[in-house]
Amino acid sequence: MQLNIIPKPNKAEFYGGEVWIKDLPVRYETNDIHPEEYYCLEIKKDEIVITSKGEKGKYYAHLSLSQLEGMGKVPLMKITDMPAFPYRGFMIDSARHMQTVDEIKRYIEAAAKYKMNIFHWHLCDDQGWRIESEKHPLLNQKGSWRECHGFGSNNMQKYGGYYTKEEIRDIVAFCKERFIDVIPEFDLPGHTTAIIATYPELSCRGDQVPVETVGGIFKNILCAGNDKVFDFCFDIIDELCELFPYPFMHIGGDEAPKARWCNCVRCQQRIKDEGLKNEEELQGWFANKIIAYLKDKGYTALAWNESLNSGIIDGDTVICDWMDRTKRCVPYANGGGKIIIEDFYHYYLDYVYGMTPLKKTYSYNPYLDGLTEEGKKNVLGVETPIWTEYIEDFDRMSYMCFPRLIAVAERGWTEGENADYASFKVRVKNQKDFLASLGITLCDESEWDPSAVIRIKETVGRLLKSITPASIMATVFPNVDEK
Repeated sequence: MQLNIIPKPNKAEFYGGEVWIKDLPVRYETNDIHPEEYYCLEIKKDEIVITSKGEKGKYYAHLSLSQLEGMGKVPLMKITDMPAFPYRGFMIDSARHMQTVDEIKRYIEAAAKYKMNIFHWHLCDDQGWRIESEKHPLLNQKGSWRECHGFGSNNMQKYGGYYTKEEIRDIVAFCKERFIDVIPEFDLPGHTTAIIATYPELSCRGDQVPVETVGGIFKNILCAGNDKVFDFCFDIIDELCELFPYPFMHIGGDEAPKARWCNCVRCQQRIKDEGLKNEEELQGWFANKIIAYLKDKGYTALAWNESLNSGIIDGDTVICDWMDRTKRCVPYANGGGKIIIEDFYHYYLDYVYGMTPLKKTYSYNPYLDGLTEEGKKNVLGVETPIWTEYIEDFDRMSYMCFPRLIAVAERGWTEGENADYASFKVRVKNQKDFLASLGITLCDESEWDPSAVIRIKETVGRLLKSITPASIMATVFPNVDEK
């Protein structure tokens, strides 16, 4: 029988018969045997019984119940349910283009409806610093602003801003009510032009550079040979710890060309002093200093998969697999390391539907080829990012994310053998009114799975749009330093 519930419950037993549930009383029972996210929802003729370990399971039961209420008469049944993965995340990039606090809350409300439990907040990058800093207020005066909207936009007005600590606390509290942990990202040592534009002395060259207005990979990264860099990083981490009381913090680690380090006297001296083999190991050493500081604060670090390239990254680091060109994530998980799957080709929501159709997103198997049974246990879950280089407003962001975010939410909760794309498409269409109540546009069904011709056209167009000279040089010649 088709139940109008997203994510699809993992087990439902039907007793026969139907009942109107709107006015039925709800009785709660406690069962300490099951995990916190487990719930049992039983629809009887005269009552509804919800069994859970605590408030989290009860919350998820009510989310399912609220969707059943829209069905009219509901089958007499028992749903026993818990998630396939403990980590079911969504990421918002507020560095390239910001969202209002209200817009972020509406997005969170939608994600919570589909039982997602992690909000990864990308708050700083080459194009802007979005966190209020009391220790380094110049970051907000300079690093939070760029000369124009950028990314090919015709809007030449100065662009920027940041979230105050009060606004951040408000969003964190909003998430807590929905059992969502918030993970801030402080990207290191690359994607730091906004920092270097504010404090040039933290780079290898010390050149004054502007906050970037285009996308790409840039060779200005933090100097690993300068102790003042770590003083700065620790200051920022201290401020983040005050705002985000959860066990994880993301430290980036992606797309960090080593050209500046190759020609930096201080970085080369650091390599010698620490007995490192090369600049890749220097990044591992850099990351481990940050990771150790976070550990002392009670945090576990998350990092992008490039962080594995050094071969010396702290084994407690949770690795986010977005594009594992060097194929290190599977051995890492098989060896005991924890990983999160947010595959570029399937889970990135800023790419047009021609490049990433809904079926492609829904059908992706998070268990990577080559994982052993032990390795599969180390896949914490899934995450779906929305990068905002070319997304300037919430309407466009909503259109790109829904229904694909919902697809990732279901695959994060529903066991693979229970997944059903045909059923999902029917159920997701029923979400239109709920999403509209949040001011979120559900992409029209006609665009979910484009034809092969449209896919080729849209994919080529999107890739050409994102290619910049800086990205080409940094990708092809990461260790060549132009003079």
